Amino acid sequence: MKKLPLGIQTFEKIIEDSCVYVDKTEHIYKLIKGDCFFFARPRRFGKSLLCSTLKNLFLGNRELFKGLWIDKNTEYHWPLHPVIHIDLSQVSRKDPESLTASLLRALDDIADWYEIDKLEHTTPGEMLKRLTMRLFRKCGSKNRVVLIIDEYDKPILDSIEKPEVANKMREILKDLYEVIKSLDEYLRFVFITGVTRFSKTSLFSGLNQLVNISMDPQFAHLVGYTEDEVRFYFRDHLQQIVDDQRIPIKGGVNELVAKLRRWYDGYRFWRDPSLITPMTKNHEIARLYTPFSVLNYLYTADFSNYWFESGTPSFLIKIFEHQHYSIESFENLTADMNELMTFDIATIPLTTLLFQSGYATIKSYDEATQSYSLEMPNYEVRDSLLKSIVASMTSQKVSTINGTLVELRRALEAGNLDAFIDLIKKFYSTVPYTIAVDKEKYYQTIFFILLKLVNLRPDVEKATNIGRVDLIVETSNTLYIFEFKLNKSAQEALNQIIDMHYHEVYLDHGKKIILVGVNFSSDTKNITEFLIKKLD
Repeated sequence: MKKLPLGIQTFEKIIEDSCVYVDKTEHIYKLIKGDCFFFARPRRFGKSLLCSTLKNLFLGNRELFKGLWIDKNTEYHWPLHPVIHIDLSQVSRKDPESLTASLLRALDDIADWYEIDKLEHTTPGEMLKRLTMRLFRKCGSKNRVVLIIDEYDKPILDSIEKPEVANKMREILKDLYEVIKSLDEYLRFVFITGVTRFSKTSLFSGLNQLVNISMDPQFAHLVGYTEDEVRFYFRDHLQQIVDDQRIPIKGGVNELVAKLRRWYDGYRFWRDPSLITPMTKNHEIARLYTPFSVLNYLYTADFSNYWFESGTPSFLIKIFEHQHYSIESFENLTADMNELMTFDIATIPLTTLLFQSGYATIKSYDEATQSYSLEMPNYEVRDSLLKSIVASMTSQKVSTINGTLVELRRALEAGNLDAFIDLIKKFYSTVPYTIAVDKEKYYQTIFFILLKLVNLRPDVEKATNIGRVDLIVETSNTLYIFEFKLNKSAQEALNQIIDMHYHEVYLDHGKKIILVGVNFSSDTKNITEFLIKKLD
């Protein structure tokens, strides 16, 4: 059984160490027929491995590709091209000065590798230009230069919560990227990856020939794992987990894969998720698993939040802390193509932030409005993200949240509203005093997320023919209708449910109905009172 490529992002090491390589060369072969591409995916999705594979392909290392699709099914001639490969996740990003110095050193190292005379240290852009021209002169016009830039936006993202620093980082990178257009005659292929499509970097405005394939269906599977790939390439590892009985799997590999699907599958980045192509054999294009999570699970046989815990972007939680996004934002995410793909330092819409960082994925597409609906892709993302948001809003530790969630569900299932509200109040009691919150939605969001985490599928802002119900929750035998007020009274909240007849549409559901009026206080930042009314 081949080894798992855990933590390995270089193609040659995977092949030479006899690790599992999920063959992406059919998609890569289609890619290299073009010239200049940009490709965005969330972190730890396989972008760096893709860049390494492209590098080895253009360096003519045919022996590494023996037995792969491109070797068996094409007549690719394996010409040797000089490759400039810059990984922005590996340069110093402590401050703008460090970034500049690190970029210059990286270009120096490439020049040394190709035994080119030392380049004058001017600017990163000027050095890239001179390096490319010298490589072209050395290798000839038939072997033009290949330029690969991985994680092009990493220095900006690392400072996104500090706009002044982020803008300086962007200006340094702008100098680097704006020279690429002038190098067209020297370049055979350009491939640039990142998490987001930043405006004002000169990458997208200056490079007219740059094709953004991030949402192109024909390149949907360049990175990430499809379920067919998981079943085929990791079949021995899946079977070993079942055989070892490290987890109780009654249905064998099929049941194990079903659990993997729930935890780690669900990503769709392409334009139209309902699009049918010849490659899909008349089926919808397969969704993607997170490679990092799949590999870690196969190694440990333990379901856990690997991708999230490997490095949640700190800016993500900081933005949640400062923006106080409303409860509707988590359930009704919509955006058009431009909103999904463009990111600006000054303005960061929630939908764009979640999609590009991998915490939301495409659910459906409305052709009439040309807009996308988004959803959280899987259990790992939903569980991790919502717990982190609650932790940041209430100063509770995630471990404390985990312990309370089970008690919350038990209390609701038993109809014990006193115990349920007491547990909720413990969360509100930890809201930092320095946070001045006078919006009902803030408290309602915490309420909603906690119920979401215990898998009760709360329905928020439910529209009726005469108004909107704040929150509806169903357990196995009871339907709860909540109405929230801020700095008013629980009686007023309860009266609104009754007067507006919110409950009448549910009378034939065959469940007990409990109406709950809740009042919050912006002074105490907590629930001050609640009233209930049980309906037969």
